[in-house]
Order: sequence, then structure tokens, then C-alpha cells
Amino acid sequence: MPKFFQSETAAYGGDKNGFQNIKFKQGDLHNSPAAEAGSVLEIIPVHYPNPPVIQFIAYITNLDDRYSVKYTAEQPYGRTNPYHIWGGNDRSISIGLDIPSSGISTGLDNLNNLSWLLSSLYPAYKDSTTATSVAATPLFRVRYANLVVSSTNGGQGLLCTISSVNLSHALDEGFLQVNPKNVGSSFANAAAQVLSAAKFENALPEGNSILIPKLMKINLDLSVVHDHALGWDVHTGDFRGGVAAPSFPHNFGTTRHASDAPQSGQALFDSASPPNSPAAAVVATAAAVTTESVKK
Repeated sequence: MPKFFQSETAAYGGDKNGFQNIKFKQGDLHNSPAAEAGSVLEIIPVHYPNPPVIQFIAYITNLDDRYSVKYTAEQPYGRTNPYHIWGGNDRSISIGLDIPSSGISTGLDNLNNLSWLLSSLYPAYKDSTTATSVAATPLFRVRYANLVVSSTNGGQGLLCTISSVNLSHALDEGFLQVNPKNVGSSFANAAAQVLSAAKFENALPEGNSILIPKLMKINLDLSVVHDHALGWDVHTGDFRGGVAAPSFPHNFGTTRHASDAPQSGQALFDSASPPNSPAAAVVATAAAVTTESVKK
């Protein structure tokens, strides 16, 4: 019976060596060792119960991580430059992925995972017969090693929405045709054997057939939903992620040693700023905060 190549089995950390149905989460959303190691890209929908663990071998073609900062510019009369007032931060990630199918077993596995991903882009409903009874917006936990990860709860997948999925089929690479014959008998062909072993006989009955592109390319656009505090403590200079997310965003760094901590009453900014300048206003605010902290 066709199975995965040795390298494909290794990518999944030995958890599977051929086509089998997807695994489901019940109670926790921690990632597989393969996702933590970066040999697979793992996606878990979190907007409906007992979600599937969607996995693709990490043939990553591009990974773009964008951080945008929003400011409101206010131009006072007589000044050359405006004041810039912070208004928020956005983070978005784009992931490009090749999905090759080396044979029937990997092809069915890829197609099954892809079907779960695409169907999970839709919301959960309270009433299956009413289109206006939306109960939950599609949300996902996505994990790829330490590059796409949430620093919370020991490093589970990054919480995000998937704003778009672009799927293309590399037609020049050809197709696999899955056409089961003689299901359940000793004369079963390779497709029938693979489907029977995974208990998928009813998903593709004998006499039906499907095409699986030998190479599919997918691009995911993620909009990150941070599930922990961000920014800096004006009293201590520590990152506000704290215990919940101490090493944002890649599970490394943003650690302040005790010898580097600000001293009590230490000025955070240059106090020699020109009067009525933006820097002078910041200095005054910081001084007031520091004084109040010392009183407490």
C-alpha cells in the first residue's frame, strides 16, 4: 500500500506515515512537536468545538511579517513639524507555501487538510438554518516554529484571522487521478487500499474519481489578534507582556537583567528639551509619573 516517503514521515515527527483522517483537539490548543520544530505549518480553527489540527509540510516559499504603527499628526500654529500622537499598532503576516503531492497517499492527505482549511474560513452559526444567526467569527491559531507563534501559554499558535487565501494549481506539473477499484477485495488497486486503510471508502465510492494537482501553491494573509499586553512600563522600563508573553514576538529576547533596570527617580528623557516642545511635554509627564511612583 502506498505510504509517505521517509522524509515526509520525518516531517510529521513520525506521527503518521500515510494518509489518515485529520486529528481533532479536545480541551487544549497546544501544538504538535512538528509545528514547534518548524517542519510543518499548523493551523487550528478556534471558532467551533473540537477543531481539526490542519497540517502542511513546511515547504515555505515566503514569510512576510509586517508591523504598522498608526499616528495622528496635529500641526500647531508656528511649528515646522506636527506633533505625532500614537493611535495603535497592527501586525499582519503573509505566508507562501508549496503543497506537493508525491503520490496518492500524500495527495489525499493534502486535499483533506486543504478542505478543512477552506471550509473553516466561514463562521459558526447558532442555527444551521438561519444565515443571520452568526455565533463566532472565524479565528485561528497558526504555528510555524518560533517565527509564527504566540508567546502565551508556553508558545501556542498565534491568534489571528485569515483575511485571504489564494490557492493556485501548477497545471504544468500534472495531476494524480484517484480512482478506487475492487474496494475491500484482494484485487483492490492502490487508491482503494489507501482509502480503506484510512476508513474513507464512503468519501470516494467505487466508480467515482477525483483529480489532485501534483503541486498546489497557497498564500495566506493573517491579521494578528494579540492576546496579551503590549508596550512598555514607564516605571520599570519592562515589556508589558510580563509573565504571559515575556519574549514577544519570536520567543526570544526583550529580557532586562536586574543590573539594567532603571534606578529610582532616574530621568527617562533628556530634561534639557526646549520649552513648549513635544519632548518637554514628555519629560514633564514622565517626571510626574516617576514622582507619583516614588510616593507610593
